[in-house]
Amino acid sequence: MSRTQLSRTPLSKQTSVLRTSLLLSLGLAPLACGGTVISASDGEGGGTSQAGAPSYGGSEPVAGAPQIAGAPSYGGSIALGGAGPTGGATSVMACALPEFDSVTKLITCANGLRHRAQALACAYIKPPPTGAGGEGGAAGDGSGGEAGSVEFSSCQTNADCASLPRGYCENGGGGFEAPVCRSGCLDDGDCGIRQICACDGITPGRCVSAGCAVDSDCGPNAFCAEVGAVCGASSFQCTSPLDECITSGDCGPKGGGTCAFNGTNRACNNAVCGRPFLVDETPRMAAIETRADWLDASLTPNTSGLTPVQRAQLAAHWARLGQLEHASIAAFARFNLQLLSLGAPSDLVEACNRALADETAHARSCFALASAYGGTAVGPARLDIEHCFEDTSLLAIAKLVLREGCIGETAASLEALAAAEVARDPAVKRTLSRIARDELTHAELAFKFLRWALSLSSADERHELAREAARQLADFESEARNADRSPTDDQLAAHGSVAGEALRAIHLAAVRDVTRPLLATLFDIDTPSPTH
Repeated sequence: MSRTQLSRTPLSKQTSVLRTSLLLSLGLAPLACGGTVISASDGEGGGTSQAGAPSYGGSEPVAGAPQIAGAPSYGGSIALGGAGPTGGATSVMACALPEFDSVTKLITCANGLRHRAQALACAYIKPPPTGAGGEGGAAGDGSGGEAGSVEFSSCQTNADCASLPRGYCENGGGGFEAPVCRSGCLDDGDCGIRQICACDGITPGRCVSAGCAVDSDCGPNAFCAEVGAVCGASSFQCTSPLDECITSGDCGPKGGGTCAFNGTNRACNNAVCGRPFLVDETPRMAAIETRADWLDASLTPNTSGLTPVQRAQLAAHWARLGQLEHASIAAFARFNLQLLSLGAPSDLVEACNRALADETAHARSCFALASAYGGTAVGPARLDIEHCFEDTSLLAIAKLVLREGCIGETAASLEALAAAEVARDPAVKRTLSRIARDELTHAELAFKFLRWALSLSSADERHELAREAARQLADFESEARNADRSPTDDQLAAHGSVAGEALRAIHLAAVRDVTRPLLATLFDIDTPSPTH
């Protein structure tokens, strides 16, 4: 396979342009910004921009790529780089060589699957009152302490967090430089609906989203197993015969991405998140089906020079992108109704209506490219919207906009911008350029809404939103930091598929250099500093 060093604008310049544009849209001066509520991370020795722009060239030929003869099968989700011998769906029927971890309370199988056979309480012993994190401090149990302590507020010892349920002072973890307060759980009863308490043995457990609590919830030959998410935090979901991967290691060494839950099953995913349609912190997408009424007929990429495997990879990539853009339509449709329920200003409602139309156009473009590369007309099946309107309070809506808009749309804009920079096919480049431009305006809408929501919120609500922002930033950065680091395939990048280390660098830059400082600026302006 021939290789070309693809030119691109440095990632640091792209993030600077994005940050400045968002600041100006909020009427703020484009100055260096920092915050007391949300502090930056130095997770790996500085931000991505300090480490230089991601490399799109010089990758090795794709060895061990999934052997897909001809176009991929679209009977449901895309099968690409799965755990099965042909890269297709894998039925999880047994757990070979099971090992019980007394710390996490999970069983690990030989294939890397980690599942929950029983709902066991976390084994956590409060450390002595001498310091922060695992080195001491009397962690609170929710029975007392100074009123007004705030999760993710700064702390020096565990005693500073005593008013939080099982409060403890985490020393520099979770994407923060300074120690911050966290509250934990000991068992599932400490968590909310459709959540379980995940143990780590160092701190109290952490409540995470779950579609199941134990294996028996999933029926015969299935497990309640941990799974990642590209557009949200990790969760526990039942395994399924439709699963195309078990761990991210099944997604291939050349940018197969994350083995994530897509609402129905596990699948490899390295696509732009856009505005995910989140329900209980889990992104939902429609499955793929054969249909021709979701295609932009004006888009005809040049597929000459691509191998059958490359065409299949690109078809899967653009179909997954189409699924995400289609889900974004639902996210904005919900947001539109939420804005009306809150009595929002007309300019926010109008911007939301435009965004809904944008996402429809994006989905049609992505499905058209997927169909052209795969040789089969594809589009979205029905989308499950059950439980998507369960909490319509201002606080709940603002938390959703934080993840879907402020983080998701900003990352999507930077990713599409970087992908458009290296794309060489005219149809692909035109599609990505529009997506980048539109996603930036959608991110602007999210930040404008958040500022409006903060103006209506009480001091306690503003502090809770600050805590939520810190949690979501930490989750997103952690996922990005642990993502695949393989080189991007130049031939695939020329057709819009940026993956591996390049995608990882983009996501880290989005959260560290754009979203985090913007949120810090908003909370500094609109939120009184929490007192301890």
